[in-house]
Amino acid sequence: MSDKTRISLSVSGALLKEFDALSRNLGHPDRSKAISEAMREVLSTRRWDLAKKGEVPGVILVTYDHHSRGVNRALTELQHDYPDVVMATMHIHLSKHTCLEVIAFRGEAERVRSLGKTLHSQKGVLDLKLITSKA
Repeated sequence: MSDKTRISLSVSGALLKEFDALSRNLGHPDRSKAISEAMREVLSTRRWDLAKKGEVPGVILVTYDHHSRGVNRALTELQHDYPDVVMATMHIHLSKHTCLEVIAFRGEAERVRSLGKTLHSQKGVLDLKLITSKA
């Protein structure tokens, strides 16, 4: 008997199309294998980030729809709420509607995680990557 569990999930058609194309290019034999690999990658990365303690340096990459009401102000205010963590930011225009904010940080790991979670929960945020480095 297999130890596999059948699941069901809902995603946008555009996301599924993009995921399927990427998984084919990576040589995955089927969608289940691709999703399993993606889940392992997320678990590995997030487990590592959550285990960090003490002061950590790094960057947060926030991709957002700048036409989303209030997102610009919310992102700026949040950065000002974490003066002990946020060191610098860079704003990049990716397209007519999409921007990338690069936030350089150095601070206590728990404060960094709090900032990342709060930024990610903002309306209009499309993607967030928190990348830490060795001190």
